[in-house]
Amino acid sequence: MHTPNSSISTSKSESIGHLSVEPNITAEEAQAIASRVKSPTTLGIFPAPPSPLDHFEKWFPTSPGEAPEPLLIEKAQPRCDKSLPQPPYHVFDRWKKRQLVVLVSFAGILSPLSTSIYFPTLTAISKDLNVSVSMVLLTITVYMLVQAIAPFFWMPICSTFGRRPTFIITLLIFLGANIGLIFTKGFLALTILRGVQSIGTAALTATCAAVIGDISTSTERSQYIGLFGGILMFTFISPMIGGVLTSYLGWRTIFWFLAGYGLAVLVLIILVLPETLRSIAGNGTIRLSCMQRPLIHMIRPSPDTTCEPDTRSKFKVPLTFLSARSFVEPLYCLGNRDIFLASLFGAIAFAICTTVIATTTTMFSDHFYHLSYMFLGLAFLPAGAGSVLSFFSIGYLMDYDFRVTQDHYREMHRLEKDTILDYKNLSDFPIERARLRNMWWITLIFVGTVGGYGFTFELSQSMIAVPLILQFFIASSATAMLLMNGILIGDLYKGSISVTPAVNFLRFLAGAAAVGTIQLAIDGIGAGFAFLALGVVMLGATPIMICQWFFGKPWTARRNSTWPRQRLIRMPDFAASKEVLVESVKSIRVPSRVKSAFGG
Repeated sequence: MHTPNSSISTSKSESIGHLSVEPNITAEEAQAIASRVKSPTTLGIFPAPPSPLDHFEKWFPTSPGEAPEPLLIEKAQPRCDKSLPQPPYHVFDRWKKRQLVVLVSFAGILSPLSTSIYFPTLTAISKDLNVSVSMVLLTITVYMLVQAIAPFFWMPICSTFGRRPTFIITLLIFLGANIGLIFTKGFLALTILRGVQSIGTAALTATCAAVIGDISTSTERSQYIGLFGGILMFTFISPMIGGVLTSYLGWRTIFWFLAGYGLAVLVLIILVLPETLRSIAGNGTIRLSCMQRPLIHMIRPSPDTTCEPDTRSKFKVPLTFLSARSFVEPLYCLGNRDIFLASLFGAIAFAICTTVIATTTTMFSDHFYHLSYMFLGLAFLPAGAGSVLSFFSIGYLMDYDFRVTQDHYREMHRLEKDTILDYKNLSDFPIERARLRNMWWITLIFVGTVGGYGFTFELSQSMIAVPLILQFFIASSATAMLLMNGILIGDLYKGSISVTPAVNFLRFLAGAAAVGTIQLAIDGIGAGFAFLALGVVMLGATPIMICQWFFGKPWTARRNSTWPRQRLIRMPDFAASKEVLVESVKSIRVPSRVKSAFGG
């Protein structure tokens, strides 16, 4: 404490740490006193008891007029040498995370449900609206085109404003489109509203995956993604639902069903789902605004604990801002040669499989006249069962292929058998061969079954089981190819931007083109040769994977290399060439006879 009169130097005191000493004490004595006061005990856990010399200035004021303040001995605070445990990645427990995964999965179902439940109604819509089947197939084309483009608009909004508002807005659009489809009377209105319906479902699956990524660590994410994919696989029964509703209540009742389901999911999202975007909610400890909190927490506060303010910032990522680049940025990853070729191969397989499924109703109703709409819905079950079986079994085959590749790598490098390999950080690990090891025979099954699928409808009426069996193998092999292809693309791409919108962009564009033209091909050259042509197209795409097998690793090494790339073709330096040309012209000597001839 200092007096107002600073000219009295004898009454002035200086402080060292918590100790105030007089100026006539030497520096060595002051340091000895300070070290004695601050030295810890032998235990090293608690500091030494406060020294009587602490608060020296309070007992001996610097001016006579100041009364001594009472001694306040603060309680010693324990000091722990061990580092405190880090706050959790997310404060939700495992049960809460599972609840949220199931909730968002119910929303994600709407995207494949809206597609597959519509297939059995194609002939009914054609008869009711008095249009051809090829025109009705255009509504599927429009739906898939919007599915290809709309995620580029929704995902930046989802990453900027949050998952919860994206769910609410898209579900409201989906609900409004279904209400309009219930009362539609014309084909043009049906086509437009199917496009609007696709706008509402285009981002649901990606937003669900984003929520899972927000709340789960890398070790937890695989099981939650598996739970999410398993729930989505149950949509294979949706064509049967569409066939039953169309058979007994008419094709418009499928939109009643979708509207009711969408309304129920919307209510659950508003009531239960909190905002999970980490730039807004952090790890679940940041206080959310009213619009970001679930409605049920406004009535009953959330039981989740909150961290101290200084720990919240550790789990809050920087905000992202919308720009024109953010809407097209996912397309830049297609500039990588290996990723583009792998995406193109998957797009062709997706388009062919979608075409086979989309034409099931028209093919069976044209060749087997006695079938009802309910049986047409049941005709989709073999393909659905093949997809589900392949989805749950292909993982075991891929794990086996990966282990074999790891063993070969250890043997090649003379490593121990139990050496753990971090393949993502090994530049020479052949990840392409690990993922494509069994792709060849799966592709051959797909090509063979697609090529012969159309000709099976030319058999007798009693051979209806043959195309159904081929559909099982087409769907199961296509699902296996797409899963292996998607995992390979995820392994190859190392950027921070999600590659999924770009991959889906190619797949849905190819699917829209194939579905929109298949009926014209069937009417022109027949069903047998039309599907044979699709098989030939798939066979022609197989060299893509062969190139990936042999040249994938050099392409990846070249892309990740930090060495400057040499240009194979160099443009000439025109400025330097011009100067050389001018000097050459000036150095030309003209003979005297020529000069005299021109009067020079």
